[in-house]
Amino acid sequence: MKNQRLLALITFTALALLLGNVLNKTVSTSQFNEAYPAVVCPPNTAGLSTAISLTSGKTMARKTGTSSMVTSPVRFTRFAIAAQSAVIDAGAVTPIAWQVRKGTWAGATPCSAPTSSQWFVGASADLTSKGTLNLVNSGLGRALVDVELFTEKGPLTPRTVSMKANSFVRIALPTLAPGSKSIAIHLATRSGRVNGFVVDERGKGLRALGGDLVNSTTAPTKKIHIPAIPQVTVKKTSTPHVLRLLVPGDVDARISAVIRSTDGTFSPVGINGQTITHKQVVEIPMDLNMASGKFALHIDSDQPILASVFSKTTANGKSDFIWSTAADELTEFTLATTGLSPTLVFTGERIQVTLDLTYTNGTHKKKRISAEDIATFVSPSTLRSVRFTQISPGTSGAALISSMSGYGYIPLSAGSKLTKSFVPSSNIKVLNP
Repeated sequence: MKNQRLLALITFTALALLLGNVLNKTVSTSQFNEAYPAVVCPPNTAGLSTAISLTSGKTMARKTGTSSMVTSPVRFTRFAIAAQSAVIDAGAVTPIAWQVRKGTWAGATPCSAPTSSQWFVGASADLTSKGTLNLVNSGLGRALVDVELFTEKGPLTPRTVSMKANSFVRIALPTLAPGSKSIAIHLATRSGRVNGFVVDERGKGLRALGGDLVNSTTAPTKKIHIPAIPQVTVKKTSTPHVLRLLVPGDVDARISAVIRSTDGTFSPVGINGQTITHKQVVEIPMDLNMASGKFALHIDSDQPILASVFSKTTANGKSDFIWSTAADELTEFTLATTGLSPTLVFTGERIQVTLDLTYTNGTHKKKRISAEDIATFVSPSTLRSVRFTQISPGTSGAALISSMSGYGYIPLSAGSKLTKSFVPSSNIKVLNP
C-alpha cells in the first residue's frame, strides 16, 4: 500500500511538471531584415575621369561631400562622376569603377561595401610617386581610421585619420612613407563607414610613367591565387614582372609557387623555397616569357602572407603598369560590365563555372567554362552583366580590362554581400517584470 502511494506521488509530480512545461510555452518574436549594403566607389580627383558600370538606369545613388543623404536614380548604365565619391544602392550587383587619366593610364576597382580591414600590397612613395590614399566615410557620423604602413625597411609608426561624416580624405603617398620604394598599407576602421582606395601614379619630371588602382584584399592567408597576370611583348621583348610580398605576422614565412597557363604548369625560378622576412615588404623579380599572353600565380606559405604582382605594360606607345592582386575563392555574384568588355580569367586545378550573360538588348545566354589550370572568356562590348554560378571548389578569377589609355585589373569578388540585421520587438515584460 505504501509503495502504491509513493508510485502515485511520483507519477502525479511527473505529470504536473510535463503539463507545466507544455502550458508555459515561450513565443519567440525575433525578426531579421536581410539587405545588401550600399557600395562605395573611388572618388574622382583632379585630372581623372571616372565612369561606373551599372546594370540599370534606375539604380539609386548619392554623392559624398554634401549634407544630403537622399538618393536618386542615376538614369544611365554608365554613370560618370564629376567630383567626390558615389554611394550606390546596387543590391546584388557589383559595379565596376573605371578611372582614367586620359592618354596616360587607366585602372579599375569593384565598388564595395565598407569593411573593418583592408590591405593594399602595391604602390610606391619614392621621388617618382604621385600616388594617393583616398579614404571615404559614407556614414552619418565621424570616422576614425588607423593607417598602418610597411616598407622595404620594416613597419612605420601607425597614424590615425579622423574624418567628417559623408566625406573623403586624400593623402599623398610620399607623406605617409617618404622615400620608400615598396610599400604596403593596412587600414583598420575604428568607427564609421569607411572605404579605402589606393592610386599608384608615377612620373619623372614632366614624363608620365603610368599608373593603376591597387585593389585591396581583406586578410593574410597561407594560400594565394593571383588569377590574371598580363604578359606584354614590346619589340620581341617581354615586359618584366615583380612579385611583392608581405608577412604581417611575427614569424618569417617559407613559400613555394606554381605558375599556371596554357603554356603549361611549372615552378618559377627564384621563388620556391624563399624565406620571406616578416614585417618587411619583399620584392622578387620574375623573368618570364609567356607566349599565352597571361598567366596565374599560386603561392603556398607556412605563415599568413599577402602578395601582388607588378607588371610593366604599354598604352599607345607610352609606359604604363598594372597591379595584379590576390583573389578569394569565387562565389556566386553578379558583375556589371557595361562599356568595358573585360577578359575574364579563371584559375584552379579543375575549373567549372557557369556564366549567366545579360546583353544590352535584354537577351540572356549561358556559357559553361570547363578547363584545368587556367581559362579565359572575352566579353563582347554588348555585355551588360555576368553572373557566376555552379562554381567548382578552389576556383578563383579576375578580370583584365584595356582601353586606349591603359590597362586595369579587378579580382572577381562580390562588392556587397547579403547581411542580416536584428529587428527589435516590444515585450510586455519590460514594463511588467
